[in-house]
Parts: sequence; structure tokens; C-alpha cells
Amino acid sequence: MLFELLGGSVSAEELEGFLIICSRLVDEFGGHRTHELADIFRTSTPEGRDVFRQSLRYMNRWVGGLAGYESRYPVTIIPARPAFPLFKIVGIDRIAPTLFRVLDSHATVRGTGEPVRQFIVRTGRLPGVPRQVRPVRRSKPKFHWCSYTPWESPSATREALQILSGWKSDCSLRVSIPGSHVSRSTFLTFNGDDTDPDDERLKFVKYFYEPVAQDHEPLPGGGLQIGVAGAPRVSMLEEWSKQQHKWNIAWRAVPPT
Repeated sequence: MLFELLGGSVSAEELEGFLIICSRLVDEFGGHRTHELADIFRTSTPEGRDVFRQSLRYMNRWVGGLAGYESRYPVTIIPARPAFPLFKIVGIDRIAPTLFRVLDSHATVRGTGEPVRQFIVRTGRLPGVPRQVRPVRRSKPKFHWCSYTPWESPSATREALQILSGWKSDCSLRVSIPGSHVSRSTFLTFNGDDTDPDDERLKFVKYFYEPVAQDHEPLPGGGLQIGVAGAPRVSMLEEWSKQQHKWNIAWRAVPPT
């Protein structure tokens, strides 16, 4: 599948980068979902294949190759020490000029209580989540979950991304993030629970591989998802109008002079 995605040729460095992250491409049911990288990296295009190759090479160098990965991030069972390599998408702007993040219109910034809408208008950024500066995690990372698609309504967004009603997000705010602003801070998404209820020492359990929303059967799913770290600058904030049944621009960044 890797050779097919990359047009029939793979360098030794790219193959080694793939071997470092390939176990992450197995979902919780045991299915290997390497083929879904075709949509994430848009490997049907020359630019997409180049970004995929560049990302594999970067992964390899980031951990010091397979030997560095094995020595620096050993996995043990007793005591439990997992290791989850973060697969950075290097050059996301070449395949997705704009990313989109949907938010609950009632959301507030953790720690301050400021409405997220007000925070974005005031700062021109999303509230910060930790920057991922290390190539491997032993605990669950925090990302802004983003997509390539601006769906026509909150309900369509919720269905495509399988945002369940119990998550209490009305999906009525949407920000646009220029890909050029996050070309070094986007990652392949994976998810899980923060703490094992039977062993509080385990800080990343029930590992989920979620590049495409498809694990919650009540909703159709199929939407692509990637993770963005840090506090990315946004170019536009939109708000859904129930009365007009459309997205209205609530704020737009002033272009640099």
C-alpha cells in the first residue's frame, strides 16, 4: 500500500520513517488503515506524494531512525510504558491552503472563562493547546481537531465529523486557518482516554486512530480530520445564523500592509 500511495518507489529513509509510525495505522479493531493516508495527503497529486515523502523522511530524522526510536522510547509492559510516535504533516499548505475548525458557540477558554468567540476576535488566534516538540508521546496529546472541508451547516458538519450530541457542541462557530501558518504544526490524528480507570499510572489508553470520522455508527461520518498544535492564527471567524440559515462572517483578519 505504501508503494502504491507513493507511485511505485520508496527510498530507504522513507520506508524507515513508515516503519516507525505504521503500527499507529492499526485501529482498535485490528484493521490496518494505511490506505486512508491517500486522502489525508492527497497522494493522487504530485504535491501530495511529495508532502507524504517529506513527512516520512522528517519522522525518520526526528527520532533518529529505527535504532534511535527503539533506544530512546522503549516500550515495556511491566511497568507499563507505551510510546506513540507523532506523525507530523510537513508542508500542509501545499495540499490544503485552508484548514477549518468548528467550535461550540458557548465555549469558554479554559482557565479564564473568556468566551472563545471573544478570545478569537481579540487575539486573532485559537486558544492555545500544547505545542508538540517531542516526536513521541507517552500520554494523550491535545490538538485542535481540524478538517479540509467547510460544510454547509452545523448539522452537516456534525454528521461528517461524527460530533455526538452528548459532546455538547452546537458547531455554530467556524474558523479558517491558513495552511501556511501551520505548515510545521499539523499532525495525523489519534485519540484515546486520558487515564485508565483501573491504573491511574497509564495516561493514554483505548488508543484510536481517527484520520477519518467513522467510528460512531449513528452518524454518517467520512470527514477528514487532522490535529493542529499550539495557538494558530486564524484568518476568519464565521457564525451560523439560524434565522438566515447561513454562515455569516463575524470577524476577519486585517491583511498585512
